[in-house]
Amino acid sequence: YEGGGKAYDLSFEINTRLFRRLLDETGDDLIGFGNPSWEQGIFLNGKYLQYSRDRIVKTLVERSFPKPLATLVEEKLSIDDVLVFGYDRKAESLTDEEIASIHLDKWAFIHRLSLFKDCQYIFLGGSDADWLASLGRVDIIVEMARITRQLGFVPMVLCQYASYIIPIIESSSAAIEGYAVPLNREWSWMDRDACVDVVKSLKKPVVAFMPFAGGGLRQDIRGAMDWLFRDVGVESILYGTATPDHARHTSELALDARHTADKQSHH
Repeated sequence: YEGGGKAYDLSFEINTRLFRRLLDETGDDLIGFGNPSWEQGIFLNGKYLQYSRDRIVKTLVERSFPKPLATLVEEKLSIDDVLVFGYDRKAESLTDEEIASIHLDKWAFIHRLSLFKDCQYIFLGGSDADWLASLGRVDIIVEMARITRQLGFVPMVLCQYASYIIPIIESSSAAIEGYAVPLNREWSWMDRDACVDVVKSLKKPVVAFMPFAGGGLRQDIRGAMDWLFRDVGVESILYGTATPDHARHTSELALDARHTADKQSHH
C-alpha cells in the first residue's frame, strides 16, 4: 500500500485479514481479487481435483488435446515448464466415468468464497479451469460463475492454458466478466501469439500475470509494460513484489505506461 498498490490478489486467510485492516485504517477504495485456488471445492474420487493432476494431464495428452498441442505438451512443455505441465508418464488416464463424476461441492465453494467478503472480484479456476475446460466439463465453470455472481462478486477466470481454454469458455454459457492470463512480450502458454490473438478478440478485461517472467524482460520493465498495455491492450498487470521501494517503482511505471497507452489509443 505504501508503495502505491491499490489492488491486491488475495488467496490466503491471513492476507484477507490484512486487507480488511488496510481498508479500516485507510478508508481508501482498494480493490481485492479473491483467489480461491485449488481449495475451491472441485472433487474427483473424494479428493480435491489437484490431487489427480498426473492422471488429468496424461488424459489431456492422450485423449483430449488436438495432436499438435498434445505433442507440444508431451515433448516440450512437460519438461521445460514442469510445475504447470509435468506429469507421471506411468499414470493411468481417467475413464469417461471418472470425468463425468467430477463435481463442485457447492457448500465447500461457498465457504471458500466467504473468505473474500471484502473483495469485489473472484479469480476462479486456476489449473482447475484449465483441466475442466479441456476435459469437456465447462459446465462446472458455468456453475461456479453463477454462484459467484449470486454472492455479489464479479466472476473472472484465471487460467494457464489461456489460448486453448478461453475460446471454449467463451462459447459456453458461463457468465465470466474477464480473464487473468500468463502473458508477456517473450512468452505465454500454450503459444504467445495465439494468446495475444485471443486477448485481442475479447471484449472483456484481461489481467496479465507473470508480466516480466523470462529472460531479458527485467532489464526493460517499461518496455514490457508498454507492449502489454499498448500493443496487446490488457486492462492491468499483476506482479509480485517484496519491498515497498520495488512496489512503488513498479506501480509508478505501470500507471504511466497505462496512461500513455490510453492517450495513444484515443488519438
